[in-house]
Amino acid sequence: MNLNELQKLDELLEQFRSMKLHGSGRLGAALKKPLLVLLLVSRIENNRVEENRFHFDEIEKQLERLIREHGGRPTKSGPRPEQPFSHLRSSPFWILNSQREYESGTTALVSDLRDPNSYGAFQPKVYQLLRSSSDARARVVDSILQEWWPETLHGDIREDLGLDRLDSQRRRQRDRQFTIDVLENFRYSCAFCGFHAVLNGQATGIDAAHVQWHAYRGPDDVANGISLCKLHHWAFDKGILGVMDGKRICIADVFVAQSDGGLPLESLKDHTFAVEPRNNAIAEQFLDWHRNNVYLGAA
Repeated sequence: MNLNELQKLDELLEQFRSMKLHGSGRLGAALKKPLLVLLLVSRIENNRVEENRFHFDEIEKQLERLIREHGGRPTKSGPRPEQPFSHLRSSPFWILNSQREYESGTTALVSDLRDPNSYGAFQPKVYQLLRSSSDARARVVDSILQEWWPETLHGDIREDLGLDRLDSQRRRQRDRQFTIDVLENFRYSCAFCGFHAVLNGQATGIDAAHVQWHAYRGPDDVANGISLCKLHHWAFDKGILGVMDGKRICIADVFVAQSDGGLPLESLKDHTFAVEPRNNAIAEQFLDWHRNNVYLGAA
């Protein structure tokens, strides 16, 4: 890309990062717009659109599934894919062309969105940039994933959207001291199962996980960290695993193991931590955030 295109891309990335999300802070509601943008970019990347028009009825079911799968803890109103399709118009890059006029903040009727003459579109210059540049698409996908999801879930979202090969290789730099402090606090072992392994003299297969996601103002503080093996880190960020009463491990009711392969998760149910922290317990405020926003089932 030339300098002018790079400047346009930087402006666009800032617009995406500045999307007005649902004010409740609950992930199920907040992540609908980012998921919609990722879906639109994936349709461009995979040649699913011939022009700058996105018809709601063509993406409705897929968007609903994405919200259920990657939108965080479900809300009482359900996924309601019409909401992000309507309300994305509050962002300067999105145009909603519908058969009726709607006041700001009002969700368009599903029947109106499904009308063949209704559609959403990017601003023409935005669409032209995304259509013409795979690097621009890669930067947008990376920026959105890094802004709203932990890295453990990026691969799942990319695979679901057919974005596996679209990668700009730009990674957010993590606080190295946070990693050191958290792993030392849990003896370089998985707090849930006790897994500890060394390769070439270095602990391996263990992550320092944020309890309250970094993307949601979770601090790089040892009180917001837990040491987990790769499997349990993914399951914790996915909401399958939760923590009650400070150290009791819970399994979401919606998780059902279909074979013995699920035993590494189910065997943890109602167990306490296999490895206690040395000095710094996880702060209850961060565990509360995880239970209220990420964990998928009652204890």
